[in-house]
Amino acid sequence: MRKKNHYQGVIKAGNKLTGTFLILDYRLGKAIVPKLGITVSKKYGKAHLRNRFKRLVREAYRSYYPELPQTLEMNIFPRFPAVKLSKNLVLSDLKALVAKIPSP
Repeated sequence: MRKKNHYQGVIKAGNKLTGTFLILDYRLGKAIVPKLGITVSKKYGKAHLRNRFKRLVREAYRSYYPELPQTLEMNIFPRFPAVKLSKNLVLSDLKALVAKIPSP
């Protein structure tokens, strides 16, 4: 997702799931491929920590992409600053959250 109205549409859809490390806002929309948005506020920490979180989420998303529902649009937030976060932790949390999404 790149535009402000995409992010707002996902947030206004009102579907939110909370995991151990991530908060996932989602909607099953009109998209033909899964879409990802990442939002990290300055409360999370300095720029290098925010960038690292985004990098980890993108890596987890890429490895899980083929298994995602095709119409899924999601925006991911960090639940709290996690210094010891790894790709495997993010991936397992993402899988657990996506598994909770009801089928259309």
